[in-house]
Amino acid sequence: MSERIQNVQPKEWNGVNFRSTLEAKTAETLDALGIPYQYECRKIVLQEGFRCPYQKDKVRAITYTPDFEIGSSIILECKGFETPEWKNKKKMLFKYLIENEPSTCFYQIHDCGRQLLLALDNHWPYLGYHILVSPKPKKSHRASVPEASPTGHEFDSIQEAMQALHLQGKPLGSILQSLTGKREYAYNYNWQLVKN
Repeated sequence: MSERIQNVQPKEWNGVNFRSTLEAKTAETLDALGIPYQYECRKIVLQEGFRCPYQKDKVRAITYTPDFEIGSSIILECKGFETPEWKNKKKMLFKYLIENEPSTCFYQIHDCGRQLLLALDNHWPYLGYHILVSPKPKKSHRASVPEASPTGHEFDSIQEAMQALHLQGKPLGSILQSLTGKREYAYNYNWQLVKN
């Protein structure tokens, strides 16, 4: 077994005991964004248990418990390291989702920053949000007072906003910090997550 898997430490956030620091930090980020979620709320049976003539004990069912479910169609799985067991279970999960929940989107993330942001960026309208982007106010030379900020523009995703504003690069932690209120500007714009 991997050293990283053995050393996973449970962590508490907001009164909930999470199985790892990554899960706790993901919950913290989702809370900061104001996005409701459910944590380990159901078990999905990937293969039913059965009796086998070749062994005494019953073969146990193979199940999967989503780390986070957002709405009825987004699953977030927090994994710092993939074990061989998880790789096999993931294949079974994909088959289950295709056959039983084809509208569900599955994301496996190993950080609660850029990867989480990219996963959610496909779903802001579904989650009831839009991205409001307004330019950083320019300082007036006369009185050293910032000019009034022009009205912001609304976008369905950060990617869409970056294309429209001709911004290069990938959405990074600075935009996520701006959305959670930990940073005022990123790429010289103020990014806000606004409920529809």
